[in-house]
Amino acid sequence: MVLSQNNTFHMNSEIRSGIAISVAGFLWLLLEFFLGLHSTRIDYQPFFTWMSIIIPITGLYWAAKAKRDRFYKGKINFIQSAKTGIIVTAVSSIISPLLTWLYVSVINPFYFSTMISHRKQMIEELNLSSLEEKSIKINEAFQYFNTSNYIIQSFLTVLIIGLVLSLIIAALIKKDKQVIPIENKLAN
Repeated sequence: MVLSQNNTFHMNSEIRSGIAISVAGFLWLLLEFFLGLHSTRIDYQPFFTWMSIIIPITGLYWAAKAKRDRFYKGKINFIQSAKTGIIVTAVSSIISPLLTWLYVSVINPFYFSTMISHRKQMIEELNLSSLEEKSIKINEAFQYFNTSNYIIQSFLTVLIIGLVLSLIIAALIKKDKQVIPIENKLAN
């Protein structure tokens, strides 16, 4: 299959969008790190992390809008928009786990031990009567906070959220009729 230069350009645009979403997510992770959300302010980290959903929403919206406006000349259907989002999501779901590994292995190698210590402290504050219950909860923390689990989580989270957002954005951004600028209407 031979791709025209126009198709290649727009596939590159989708790849760039996937890379941009991954890099923006990584920068968000670094922001959390520098704000102390992975050390001294861990209690705020879950809320702050959920706010990062704005990154894929914005990135997928811009990718679909650019595809609609530049490639399809202002007209895009649900399938075309969803395909764009799926390609962007696929790229991002491949890159994000690599950046997750970089963060937990190189930038913040104490991330997991810090999170496990925090979880142990939370378990102690629960005042569980059974040592067995405490032991189970601590083992769960060790199973959750490790590199392989985080890499798998990164891949699956980006993939699932990206696919769902792609479908939502495709439904919202589709335009079945080509938009004709007002100047052109007046000239006719």
